[in-house]
Amino acid sequence: MALQRNSCVIFLSLFVAAAYYLDESNSLEYRVGDSVWSIPPYPHFYSDWSSAHLFYMADSLVFDFETELSNLIEVAALDYQNCSAYNPIKILNSGPATILLKEAGVFYFLCNLSNYCDLGQKISIVVHNPHVNSPPSPSPSPSPLPTILSPTPVPSSLPLPPTVYSPASNWNRSESPPAPMPTTSDQAPSPTTDLVHTIGSSNGCSGKEFSLAFVVYFVGISFTFWILF
Repeated sequence: MALQRNSCVIFLSLFVAAAYYLDESNSLEYRVGDSVWSIPPYPHFYSDWSSAHLFYMADSLVFDFETELSNLIEVAALDYQNCSAYNPIKILNSGPATILLKEAGVFYFLCNLSNYCDLGQKISIVVHNPHVNSPPSPSPSPSPLPTILSPTPVPSSLPLPPTVYSPASNWNRSESPPAPMPTTSDQAPSPTTDLVHTIGSSNGCSGKEFSLAFVVYFVGISFTFWILF
């Protein structure tokens, strides 16, 4: 019984050692800011750098600075926001300083020399547990399928063109046709003919008798003028 218990303890110890070895072999070392730990070029420089990396337990951070030119102080979240080091968790005055990330969580570091922290020389590090599965990223929603428009139905027969009526077609068959134009024979008589007929009719003579009398009258007048002159 004791032998079985000892075997279980040895097995668990080997398992823990193997897991720790795997974590150590997969651990990474980061140079904070990829440069010297000092006043950054802009206030959010170290925050942007931290957000661009994913840190796990057993990783390590290297704060590269020269002694007496900078320092490294680990503080709580509230002190980090206020750039205060009145309640420090850890103080490192000699550089470069290496921090081993042993636990998962959020850790805060700053430099309390002069106003360096107010100028942006501070950083927060989020450490993840490699044995805890991170929540899967939401899969992108499928794009909606394009709406297929139904084709416009083609009419079975094309519409007939509008009927154009000529002026002659406006004549109604029920109405009487227009009166014909008068011919040459139906034209009114000339004024000379009317005068001859009028004079002849007033004298009670026919046309021939009137013409003969007119000729005699004209000859008589001509003869009288010839005798007198």
